[in-house]
Amino acid sequence: MKNIIPAKEFYMIRHGQSVANRDNYFSGNMDVELTELGRAQADAARKIVEGLTDKPVRITHSHLQRARNTAKIINTNLNLPMTELPDIGEHNFGDWEGKEYVPYNNGARGDPPNGETNQEFQDRVAKGLTSILEKDGLALISCHGGIFRAFYAIYNNTANFEATKNCVLYKFTPAPETPKFPWTIKEIS
Repeated sequence: MKNIIPAKEFYMIRHGQSVANRDNYFSGNMDVELTELGRAQADAARKIVEGLTDKPVRITHSHLQRARNTAKIINTNLNLPMTELPDIGEHNFGDWEGKEYVPYNNGARGDPPNGETNQEFQDRVAKGLTSILEKDGLALISCHGGIFRAFYAIYNNTANFEATKNCVLYKFTPAPETPKFPWTIKEIS
């Protein structure tokens, strides 16, 4: 397998509802803000993270404000070190950005015109996740739906790519007995 990401335990969360999610358009690299609902979702996630027995020791977030602000809200009382990492920013959808969202199915529609190819995006995500997971301690990653889809696609996982919900915390636990996708995923609520 060409992209091997360190099989370590971590948490990952998609940002709260953004203006683009609400209004149903591709935002990709557009820096759209959270809606009021998105901020409330992040606050609900904050309470969940604060109640964890096995808490993260650091947070890494995308450079886009919807993921960064979700991370800030979650970190309100935890005061964890936070790092911004553009490699976990959303797919650059090129000409599709700002246009009506149609389920993308992880590349089934082909590469976005004048954007990142699906392979370029997967390579960037692999690099970003690797850099996060090479560090010591349990990480919380605040990112985008596309990061989840790319992560699965790197391993040719045929999971439902559109199923990642806004601001739901997922725990990834190493599962070496399943080398096709060496993690189990648990939704934490």
